[in-house]
Amino acid sequence: MEGLLIDEQLRALPRLPSTRQSWRFPDAYTFVLPLAQGALWLYNKPPNPRVALKRDYPQFGRSYTRFQDLVAARAVGDLVAAEQFKLDRAFMLRFAAAEGFVRSDPVTLIVELTGRNCNIVLTDPDGQILGVAREVTKDINRFRQLRPGLTYAPPPPYDKLDPRVASDDELAAAITGRTPKQFRKIIDGVGPQLTEAIARLANVSPERHLDESDVARVLPVINRVVDAPTQMMQEALDLPDLETLRAHEAKADERAQLKTALEKRKELFEKRIEDIDRVREAAAEADEIRQQADVLLAFQKQVPPHTDEVTLTDFSGHPLTLQLDPRYDAISNAEQLYDKAKKREQRAAQAASREEDWWRELEEVQALLERLEPPHSLDDDTVAELHRRFVQKPKTQYRAEPAMRYESPQGFEVLVGRNAKANDVVTFKMARSRDLWLHVQGYHGSHVIVRAENREVPFETVLFAAKLAAGHSQARQSDNVPVDYTLKKNVWKVKGAPAGAVNFTQQKTVYVTPSRNPQEAAEVD
Repeated sequence: MEGLLIDEQLRALPRLPSTRQSWRFPDAYTFVLPLAQGALWLYNKPPNPRVALKRDYPQFGRSYTRFQDLVAARAVGDLVAAEQFKLDRAFMLRFAAAEGFVRSDPVTLIVELTGRNCNIVLTDPDGQILGVAREVTKDINRFRQLRPGLTYAPPPPYDKLDPRVASDDELAAAITGRTPKQFRKIIDGVGPQLTEAIARLANVSPERHLDESDVARVLPVINRVVDAPTQMMQEALDLPDLETLRAHEAKADERAQLKTALEKRKELFEKRIEDIDRVREAAAEADEIRQQADVLLAFQKQVPPHTDEVTLTDFSGHPLTLQLDPRYDAISNAEQLYDKAKKREQRAAQAASREEDWWRELEEVQALLERLEPPHSLDDDTVAELHRRFVQKPKTQYRAEPAMRYESPQGFEVLVGRNAKANDVVTFKMARSRDLWLHVQGYHGSHVIVRAENREVPFETVLFAAKLAAGHSQARQSDNVPVDYTLKKNVWKVKGAPAGAVNFTQQKTVYVTPSRNPQEAAEVD
């Protein structure tokens, strides 16, 4: 993403410092920060990373990477500053410290939207790297590494004309005699896409060396691009917005994953079919192995104990040398030979019974691979259906996610366990030690977690979660129900206890009216 486009999005941010809600992660590449007005979307997938300030933001969902977990846990304070490196393709988001059950120190999130090398880096106030979306080691770049524990090195300095403050005379002098393709080396914040947009809107060739008449047409376009780069680029190039880009790339990923899965499946069935001949050759020796066992039984008294080889005379009068297992006697070795012959015949019979199915599977996979490529490309709906069939992982033991997810009016994520087994998952796998844990007092019911993320949980959120805890319990038909709450770190499970059974300490109690409706639970009594 080019520098002027980034500058436009950062200028549209609400006045800082700004309160914010918890991070949301629609996928492994997208980081969404809801603010007082709108939400900042960071899309970190090469080669088309983006930043966009949008009105909408997704509901709570799971995180996809460890780095997303780290960002959610450490970048929890208010957003206090957003600073771009000149008009480079990188900027910093500074987060204040947060007071909660445990204080969270200030951190800085550095976003590098540099095409194929895009990255997101989390640092402490001294610039030490706490985590990186994609680590850069010496094997990748021996001049600039990005790994936890190192000190972050900003992009190297450069000298270009800032179009936001440069006068028309300065711009005219800089571009006269140059081609539009050279703008990116002269004008800060302008890359290949904005260069192409300027050339199209000014009706000049990107290869043309500009004279005075050309400059007279180009200058007003540059000024318009500086004021509204996204609008001007859309007019000239009709590029997709962030939502369309994410959808397009998700479909491309789905198609690529399907192709990989089909190629592996094709290789599997080709190997199985190749193995059929070897299995048949091995089965052809079954009669010979069985005859060896017959000879060994017939002349067992001639076999010394604990020997690994013996030579006997077969039934046609020829010498026969047999390899034996010295741990067993002659009879046991003969039984092993009979089993060996039987297994070879069984494998051959199984291969023969499946050969037709394997050929059919192979032909189907080959046909699908051919249809994935132009000009016979499968439509997106068919690709999605095949992706579910060949790529997606089988369902886990839960038909649904173990927790129901809600959002409190104060912006906290609330998890409600679906059943006893799910309660254990919610409490001991999904919750962190400083999250708030709630359970109705004296009745069976759901474990409820408030994701604190190192923030102080307001009492209104406690009441919201308590109403849900009472509503998802055996006391849901009662009034004025007591609900205990404490930190998750004060909850433990006794070894051998049944699913959902826990002990806890240092609890407080609130009395609420049960509710399963989040809108109703949000109402102040």
